[in-house]
Amino acid sequence: MRVQAGLGVTIRMALRNIWERKLRSSLTLLGIIVGTTTVIVIGSILTGMSQRVDAVTQSFGTSVLLVSKYDSVGPRFRDMTADERSREDLTYGDVEAIDALPAVVGASARVMLGGFDPSASQVAIKHGSVEYSRPMVLGVSANYATVQSVEIGAGRFFTDAEEQRRARVVVIPQASVARLFGAVDPIDGELEIEGLAYRVIGVRAKGAGGLFGGESPDDRQFYVPYRTLAGMHPELKNISISVLARDNQVARATEEVTDTLRGRRGRRTDQDNDFSISKPEAIFETFREMQAILALVVIPISGAGLLVGGVGVMNILLVSVTERTREIGVRRAIGAKRSDIVAQFLVEAVTLTGLGGALGISLGWALSAVTRLVFPAIPTAVPVWAVLLGFGVSVGTGLVFGIWPAVKAARLDPIAALRHE
Repeated sequence: MRVQAGLGVTIRMALRNIWERKLRSSLTLLGIIVGTTTVIVIGSILTGMSQRVDAVTQSFGTSVLLVSKYDSVGPRFRDMTADERSREDLTYGDVEAIDALPAVVGASARVMLGGFDPSASQVAIKHGSVEYSRPMVLGVSANYATVQSVEIGAGRFFTDAEEQRRARVVVIPQASVARLFGAVDPIDGELEIEGLAYRVIGVRAKGAGGLFGGESPDDRQFYVPYRTLAGMHPELKNISISVLARDNQVARATEEVTDTLRGRRGRRTDQDNDFSISKPEAIFETFREMQAILALVVIPISGAGLLVGGVGVMNILLVSVTERTREIGVRRAIGAKRSDIVAQFLVEAVTLTGLGGALGISLGWALSAVTRLVFPAIPTAVPVWAVLLGFGVSVGTGLVFGIWPAVKAARLDPIAALRHE
């Protein structure tokens, strides 16, 4: 019980000394608060991004392979190479050959008109006088909903018979219903795509959202039969292929697709593939690399703040030793050991930095919440590890930078300390 009481008294003394030197303590705490806040905010952004990438990846399906003539089927951050530009397009015959493979459940063609990017060529989609902004029209096979796990919220997806006869039918995204149809049921309604009438047969359920939150490309995708779109736009030759592998046969399906395409494209054994096969998670490797870079950046930033705070703690304690020399002498004279003096100053240092850490965590949490509200495109989620790391490092900073002042105080000669004015 004496140890607990002694620790409590020491903490109260530390808090009293901090309060008596409010301005000096506040300036000292700034570095600790900045360092801890940085850890919390960056940690929350990294965690939010990671959770969003996982959610978007899962929406693609874990057994789906994406085949393209380019080396990247995801967001492109570089120009195409000369080799990529010279490659032959994938064909619908490739789709049919892959669809028949033993390890494959189904394969679907995919071509796209328009784009999510405002700079992309725009497609005119209207219902009456209302036009939908920046839509993407995807021409896909009838089995696309099965291959890509497209959830239909109302109505249905188009059939193989409708694709074969190039029917003008369309499945629209949930996000477009209120804008185009208002409160009217869109099923069997008419939609105008590039001046031609299409019958709405289904509504896709709302997707997982964009990579950075908010609206995703899925919310702007209108699905029509592949043959319908290809017939009207023969220039759309760049087919990509979605492949659904059988359960636990992704590796075998990848091998079968590779062998099939190499054979159909006449690749010799000494030639590299002139196409790519990617799993959904590979598309977002660039974003994961960005996360790793961001994590490396936050270490020196938060470390600099904690270093400044640590130096400030050491300085304030060294000044405190000088100011309280007589007090230290009195404590030694009435029986306090050197270890008691060391404990007193270390507890004061840890209390100071721990208080800074707690304030930094609170501020970081608040900034994370505000960021999520003001900038929905930036996903944030404060992880437990960031809270523990921020508080632990701030307390550790107090211990490290409090040792020298504590030892200096403990080594004071009691007689000389009592004579100090």
